[in-house]
Amino acid sequence: MLSIRARYGKSALTGVRRAVNAYRAEVPSRSNWDDLVTLAEVDPVHLQSVLGNRQTTGGVTKAEAIVTAARRLADVGVRHAADVDRSSGDQRRAYCGTRGLGPVTWAYFTMLLGEDGVKADTLVSRFVASAIGHDPGHERVEALVTQAAHQLDIGANALDHSIWRYMSTPRSD
Repeated sequence: MLSIRARYGKSALTGVRRAVNAYRAEVPSRSNWDDLVTLAEVDPVHLQSVLGNRQTTGGVTKAEAIVTAARRLADVGVRHAADVDRSSGDQRRAYCGTRGLGPVTWAYFTMLLGEDGVKADTLVSRFVASAIGHDPGHERVEALVTQAAHQLDIGANALDHSIWRYMSTPRSD
């Protein structure tokens, strides 16, 4: 969720990487880094301070979205990353029912957990729209990129990332 419209940073001292490392420093027990029940109990204002992130998504702070999503996922039985099931309707509804989060960030969340997939964000969607001449919507973008990856015999994650890198590279047109 921290990566929504954000930079990862070029080192562990900047961007999303810096925020994740700050959380890890705040929560000294390594076993709690992957515990949504623990995360769901964190005060969002405190988390915002720890992360050093005042950005919002859907009108709420990212910290608030993180804590709320952790609680909602824990409520449907997800405690650890290994418990996330991309095909679970209950988990998807819990995540997407969190203000500021939706199907595109759900796809990316599961991709970051190792699932092969496509994140139909602005850049990937713009690439596909340019290729086919109209905006097909995020579900169709996911399907088209996944089909293309299959035809190229590569993972959908790899093609998604290649498109994203291409589209995020400044060009002098």
